[in-house]
Amino acid sequence: MKAIKNIILLALTALVMVGCMEKYEEIRITSDYSIRVIDSCEYIVLNGVGVKAHKGNCRFCKERRQKELEELIIKLKEK
Repeated sequence: MKAIKNIILLALTALVMVGCMEKYEEIRITSDYSIRVIDSCEYIVLNGVGVKAHKGNCRFCKERRQKELEELIIKLKEK
């Protein structure tokens, strides 16, 4: 019974590790940093450190921000 629990625990751990793998596309690479597209958003990644920062100017975020502004304008006009 203990062996079955260990196998299940190992399988769940492997599943979590595979599910957390990041898929990205690198746009530009220099010796200091790279720009990666992850889930339609652009991130600046410092090479050697692994720190990511969202740029905030990617097409997806720009479209989402524009839609939010349009909805806000509609709600303000209704009042």
